[in-house]
Amino acid sequence: MNVWESVRIAMDMLRLHKLRAFLTMLGVIIGVMSVTLITMISNGFQHYIQYEFKKLGADTMFVFYDGGGGRRFERSTSLDGLKVEDVDYLMGRCNTLELASATLILGSQKATYQDKEAPNNEINAVDEHMPELNKIGLAAGRHITKEDLDARANVAVIGKDIEKRLFGEGQGLGKLITFPGITMEVIGVTETVEIMGQSNDRDILVPLTTAQDKWIGGDQITYISALPKDGFKVEQAMDDVWQALMLKSGNKRVYRVDSRESIMAVFGGILGAAGAVLAGIAALSLLVGGIGIMNIMLVSVTERTREVGLRKALGATRPSILAQFLVEATLLSMVGGLIGMFIAWLLGQGVTAATAATKFPSAGGLVMAFPLQSAIISTVISAVIGLIFGLYPAGRASSLSPIEALRTE
Repeated sequence: MNVWESVRIAMDMLRLHKLRAFLTMLGVIIGVMSVTLITMISNGFQHYIQYEFKKLGADTMFVFYDGGGGRRFERSTSLDGLKVEDVDYLMGRCNTLELASATLILGSQKATYQDKEAPNNEINAVDEHMPELNKIGLAAGRHITKEDLDARANVAVIGKDIEKRLFGEGQGLGKLITFPGITMEVIGVTETVEIMGQSNDRDILVPLTTAQDKWIGGDQITYISALPKDGFKVEQAMDDVWQALMLKSGNKRVYRVDSRESIMAVFGGILGAAGAVLAGIAALSLLVGGIGIMNIMLVSVTERTREVGLRKALGATRPSILAQFLVEATLLSMVGGLIGMFIAWLLGQGVTAATAATKFPSAGGLVMAFPLQSAIISTVISAVIGLIFGLYPAGRASSLSPIEALRTE
């Protein structure tokens, strides 16, 4: 008897015992559905993180001063922080950099206009390159320019929420906004950019030179952001920057170099590992499904003992009987796997539609793309489970004696 004949007989048995077949496949259905669904969720969140980081430029690098960490001998250095001159140093030393920018975080400040106020605004003192490095667009007005920095101009670029609170929507340009110790003219309003549930609507940008010379004082900055040239990977530029900083500090590890790409990779790795662990736990139900298949195949062998004896009496060989029951067990498992994947796909479509409607975690929702590769692997695993757990019942059926089998009632 060929394989196709075995498949036909197996399909007939499935149709003959529909409920029993479904209950037998239930463990496999739940297992494959769970593994596929967890993979879809993990991939969906990884895609979401990549999309969010790319809004601001995944290839942007950051340099921080980290003199307070590391070993004691590494902290023994005359360097006490980052300064604007370090931007020029990196640009002159690293031929992999397209541009670099200095940023000074001023923290939360209250902004007022006449009798109105907007508390808890995040103020950053920046140079003219910062908007380009972070892909910050404008809803109105202009960004801070080199002329503003050279003139130490009292100007500011504000977020939409601040404009609405103080002036009314679309009415902020040219107005004077007051902070504790200084007053600045609004020259621009930024477009809203949401990253991981946080937006820039309450951010304020002011010229770095104005903050250092007229307001806060000092010459230090919080961090340097940089962009690699076309043709250079982020890792190459980061290594180049690191070598330049080690030369400057005398090989003291008082700096930290990072990038959005590496941060994104860390998030993706954590999600991938968590998804793999959860998928492994969910896959335990496949083992339960395999045991269920073995159990029902043993029942099937007992029920069809006379049938096996009759076939052997008519010349059926042991391998053909073995193949017939193995095909039945494998088909049971594969059908269960396919049903599980279909249910997972339906649930994924439902989650995508529901998250898109609620705009969580982003405006486009959580995209639950069906993992074709994982689906194929799950199908193969289902078939293997059916094959493995069907070996004992199939071997038992093929070893039956024709005479004893025909005597069975």
